[in-house]
Amino acid sequence: MKMKRFCVSLMVVALVCSVAFAAGQKDAGAKKSEKIQLHVLYNDTDANVQKEMAWVMEQIPSLYPDIEIILDMSPGDAQTYETKVRTLIAGGGENLDIWWERGGSWATPILNANSALALDDFLDESGYWDKVIPSSKLPASDGKIYSLPFEDIAYEVMLYNKAIFNEFNLTVPKTVSELKNIVRVLAQSDYVPISVGAKDGWCAAMMVEGFAYSIDPQITKKIVDGKAKFSDRPYAEAAQVMKDLLDLGAFSKNVALTGIDEALPLFESGKAAMMANGSWAVASGAAKMGDDFGYFYYPVIHDEDVALYGANCAGGVKQNSGYMVYAGTKYPEEAMKVAQSLAELRCKYVYTQQGNPFTVYIPENLGWKFDGEFAKPVQQLATDMQKFEFVFGLVQDVMPTAAASSGVMQSSSKFMTNSSKYTVADYLADLDKTALED
Repeated sequence: MKMKRFCVSLMVVALVCSVAFAAGQKDAGAKKSEKIQLHVLYNDTDANVQKEMAWVMEQIPSLYPDIEIILDMSPGDAQTYETKVRTLIAGGGENLDIWWERGGSWATPILNANSALALDDFLDESGYWDKVIPSSKLPASDGKIYSLPFEDIAYEVMLYNKAIFNEFNLTVPKTVSELKNIVRVLAQSDYVPISVGAKDGWCAAMMVEGFAYSIDPQITKKIVDGKAKFSDRPYAEAAQVMKDLLDLGAFSKNVALTGIDEALPLFESGKAAMMANGSWAVASGAAKMGDDFGYFYYPVIHDEDVALYGANCAGGVKQNSGYMVYAGTKYPEEAMKVAQSLAELRCKYVYTQQGNPFTVYIPENLGWKFDGEFAKPVQQLATDMQKFEFVFGLVQDVMPTAAASSGVMQSSSKFMTNSSKYTVADYLADLDKTALED
């Protein structure tokens, strides 16, 4: 009897253990199959961005099979998008692990609130710096890296129509005096000498900055750091150059009311000989205008400085711009890896699929191939950008606050009215005020 009871007891124990083991296996399997979720926020600005991110999201699952990446393509202008980022952070970061930050003054309050993770250790250990150009290492004011840049690298350049230049036997100007002579010739023709979207402000502000660089390429950085003023010599002389060009009839009528959406077609259609723009317009300009398209750097103000032509250029990587990782994410290591892959894949897409070499990544170090030939101006600029001695962000992007950026653009647009009631001195005084905006 005792033996029978003992056997029954063993059977019960075995059954319980079997059930428990099976349940444990089921729970372990469930936990193993569950994926980490990372939420990525990105600004949906146009169809090109949608195509880029669609391609990126097709590639990334194979890199991280155990991570579910949830992409939120948020529409709206810069202010609307940045407001959403701040709202999510203020709400405790729910549904926010990684986001695209446009950088500059937009990022200041985020960094001041310690809402983004410092990425230095991760980038050092992952071999990231072997993949990117040196100028991509652009720390925040505290010396740490918070963003993974991936946007196209942009520089201030002047576009020009080679056919028009040949028609008048003109050559690329390397000094302001040469540029003024070209303007004098073209102002007597049916062509607009220089097309510029002054209504938008940033185009005009970039022109002034471009000329100022020939006197001191670090002047914008000094202003941002509080060590110089717009009214100091570099910007003061550059503003006077702009005033001289206005008086010479260098621009279209009512240029202060002309936006970039009108200025670009004016140039690309052959009605303007030159255009103040950025390197982002080089690839499309070469495609639309063929051999008639060319670009040059801002001429130096003083003839004796001609050796400095093209040595330095405003633009490059924007400070604190790119993918950031939320400081309160549950999965910091995974989020940093995914953020880096998102940045790299986006740059791989524009290089291999679109033939755009203006990225922070070094294609030959990553084995990227473009199945085609780069247009000559595109290839030349891609080579030039490796040689610039000093590079700092565009003036409208690097001001310490959003209010200051807006003030620079508004003042520059107003200056282009060439009103006797708004002098060079008035313009410089307003710029100095904007640099102090909270």
